Amino acid sequence: MKTVCFHCHTVIRPGLDDGPDSSGLCMACLREALKPLYRSQQKRQGFFECFGTANDYCDQASCRYNRICVQRTI
Repeated sequence: MKTVCFHCHTVIRPGLDDGPDSSGLCMACLREALKPLYRSQQKRQGFFECFGTANDYCDQASCRYNRICVQRTI
């Protein structure tokens, strides 16, 4: 069984074609889906509402979403 992103249909985790695919969100689609939620949280916590806009650097190092936003890891 392989895992396929149900939004963009990319294969997240390859597997055998032995039955129906499992589904989830790939990292890119997950980040897009979470942008509104994370941005509202950033505003409430006193940070810029900037989730998903950084390119390899963010000066908001103490923001709790820095790792998933800039480093793109969970």
